[in-house]
Amino acid sequence: MGKSIILIVLGASVIIGVLILNLNANTNRGLDTTLSYYDNTQARLIANSGIEIYLEKLRRDKTLSGYFPNNDLMGGSYDVSITGPDTAMKIVSTGSFQDINHQCIVTATRDKMTLPTINSSIYVSSTNLSLNLQGNMNIDGNDHYMDGMTGTGNPALPGIGVNKTSDSAYIVNNLQPKIPAAIQGEGGPPSVRSVVDTTNWQEVTQDYIFAADITLPSGTYSSGLTLGTQTDPKITYVSGDVHFSDVTGYGILVVNGNLNLSGNFTFKGLVIVYGQSQIVTQTTGNSAIYGASIFVGQSIDFKASGNATFYYSKQALDNAKANLKSSRFLITSWLE
Repeated sequence: MGKSIILIVLGASVIIGVLILNLNANTNRGLDTTLSYYDNTQARLIANSGIEIYLEKLRRDKTLSGYFPNNDLMGGSYDVSITGPDTAMKIVSTGSFQDINHQCIVTATRDKMTLPTINSSIYVSSTNLSLNLQGNMNIDGNDHYMDGMTGTGNPALPGIGVNKTSDSAYIVNNLQPKIPAAIQGEGGPPSVRSVVDTTNWQEVTQDYIFAADITLPSGTYSSGLTLGTQTDPKITYVSGDVHFSDVTGYGILVVNGNLNLSGNFTFKGLVIVYGQSQIVTQTTGNSAIYGASIFVGQSIDFKASGNATFYYSKQALDNAKANLKSSRFLITSWLE
């Protein structure tokens, strides 16, 4: 009887031991599975984050391309390569965590930069209009080349466009004696007309600010500053009142504040000046804008003197549209 009990106890001990070993093995396998899942998830998150980080870098640096290895992130690292033209960009991100690698391959197309419909050489939208035009100035809605020459064969636009007929009558009635002949364009001098403008300029300016190549604070900027060239135009955003003197540029200039131009300031493209309250724009010297100028605000005071020139130029606007890059992307595929 005693021997039987001993055998039974020994057999039970062996069975229990085997069960414990199996339970420990299952626990270790479960832990290994959990750790492996965590490592794979981290590697995947790091690779995806690498894509997002470099899409943001591409927004700010529109010429960015090449191979960028060993970027530390979340206890691991990632390598990124960017190849291809803007119309077929390929971004490859390989995330590494512990001994696990995960790769994301994204193809994307950079959105084209769009320009709103232009209805006049100068467009003014305000509930409280005040134009103090004086001096030797030329506002011309006839289409010009970027060198100032006419003869493009394109239709003329008004020299000054406003929202209401009453605004155009106000401007014409308050012009200085020599000024009417200096406002050329559709219908002949003084070419001041009400135009139909359906552009949401708040949305337009925010889109340009998001895509800005150059961002400047309020201040005075003089000779030596170039806001883009003909072959490489730029989107420039100024956050506040600004004074440009002897500055040149191509592309789009957006000013959220007052604009003061002097010296030999020359810009070829689209200029937008806007604000929530009074906007004061003053030009002196030999200031010249070839393209179009937009002034939007609750109250606008436009003072021009010296040899100020505002020529409508489809060529300057088309040059900006063709060469400027948006900061928005269309993701065409995302493979992992």
